Amino acid sequence: MHSDLRRVRARLTFGPALVLPVLIGIAGLSASTPLAGVSAQDSGVSQQSGGRRSRRARRGREADQPPAAPPGMQQAAPIATYGDWNVFTAGQGKAKVCYAIAQPQVRTPKTLARDTAYVFVTVRKAENVPNEIAVMFGFKPKLAAGQVKQGATASPSDPYLQVGATRYGLVVKDENAWVQNQAEEGKIVAEMGKAQTATVRTISMRGSPTTDEYALGGFAEAFKRARDECK
Repeated sequence: MHSDLRRVRARLTFGPALVLPVLIGIAGLSASTPLAGVSAQDSGVSQQSGGRRSRRARRGREADQPPAAPPGMQQAAPIATYGDWNVFTAGQGKAKVCYAIAQPQVRTPKTLARDTAYVFVTVRKAENVPNEIAVMFGFKPKLAAGQVKQGATASPSDPYLQVGATRYGLVVKDENAWVQNQAEEGKIVAEMGKAQTATVRTISMRGSPTTDEYALGGFAEAFKRARDECK
């Protein structure tokens, strides 16, 4: 646990490896900007089919009908939409960044004021990063107990990502977070390709418990495309 946190802290403080600020810097992405192209119509989870992925999620919508890039994100190239997930690329050559991105379909409590949230799964060629998972909360959450005091036992209120029945602790930096144990990212990505939903839970600085639920319809296809774009 301690070694995992040390590795994550290094990632948080080492600028070029900080995936969300890198993407924000390259693409101008803002946490308050909705990602057009992720809508109820594009959802890869059909209410009538009990959560089965739709044909649209499997097929994807190619770049000839791309999701409209939100203001400030024109430098990032939209590649395709698969269900609830959009594929974008930024940069060229070894500096190219490819990522699958989605917004939560359900946010609770609904009355809590906060900016738009996102989950990124990123491929960065320059650093040989194959599947970095990152979260934008849209607000500042409380830190994990291990971040507040080194060696502290994990608290039930610590932020986490849940895929299926498994919870994965998150380490927080401002309004962003990463998986505590980077060695688990490959496993998490594989599980996300099979599960119906992923849930992010945390507590705001004001003490409000929050839940963001992400539909995973189309994720497997979207992330495969992101990997292919960054080969």
